Amino acid sequence: MSFLSLPSQDGLFTAIKAGKSAAGAEARSRTDAGDDNEEEVEDDDTEDVRLIPRCSPVPRKRGASIYEETAEYMRIHFALAAGKRVSFADTTGGDLVDVREFVAFDSDEESDSEKWEQEQAKYRKPDREPTYSLHLEFQTPPPEALLHAVRNNKVEVEQIAPAEDDPLAFRGVIRVLNVSFHKAVYIRSTMDNWANYFDHPAEYVQGSHHGDTDQFSFKLCFAPPFTSHGSRLEFVVRYETAEGDFWANNSSLNYGVTLLLSYEDEPAVAIANTDEQQIRSILKPPKVYSLNDEP
Repeated sequence: MSFLSLPSQDGLFTAIKAGKSAAGAEARSRTDAGDDNEEEVEDDDTEDVRLIPRCSPVPRKRGASIYEETAEYMRIHFALAAGKRVSFADTTGGDLVDVREFVAFDSDEESDSEKWEQEQAKYRKPDREPTYSLHLEFQTPPPEALLHAVRNNKVEVEQIAPAEDDPLAFRGVIRVLNVSFHKAVYIRSTMDNWANYFDHPAEYVQGSHHGDTDQFSFKLCFAPPFTSHGSRLEFVVRYETAEGDFWANNSSLNYGVTLLLSYEDEPAVAIANTDEQQIRSILKPPKVYSLNDEP
């Protein structure tokens, strides 16, 4: 038989009764085929008969469809996502802020510290604002000596006075010889014994031209941390002209100003010059005897 020829319909199907298995039907068909003499079939065998193909596979359970798999995936996905969902209290009718009040209670340590502060306040001196004053360590020359010094040195400090608006500051006037039209005056100052210094430009005093001299003014100030009692400020004057630079330095001693602090009930104590103090001995001077004294 060629693969193009169709098989006969006699061998394609097998008749079985309802409720019988396929194996029983096949055994019965063999028995029927071998018995050529039997002409009649019992009534029970002819009732409720159906045909099944011989090559039909055993029926299997139908697999899940794509729709069922998608529905199962979505169910698992939403079940996992529901555990990570964030919600706020106001969306569920609650309050976003929970205010709790705490009542302070008395502590033995706090009461002891308060008593200690009260006891200290009885003996503590009230805070007082200090009064500042400036002590000049040099003297400005009189008018006659000033003009002589200006002609010889080209520059000289004319006067120093405390600043009215700042107790830590003072103002000064410099007299210079008018040796050129273009000129400038600088005040070089230090408060740490020349470890650091600054050059402050002085301002020309309008209308101060007097003969062959001019005036310049400046302002210096004590600044933290040099604001304690005994702080010292030193300065020198540099006069720049087209003919050269000239200096005024108090005969190489520099100009010095000392800051003094005092309070209302304490007068300001000036810094004494140790060179001018008299040296006193703790030994009594020897007694001098004369010939007229009786033994």
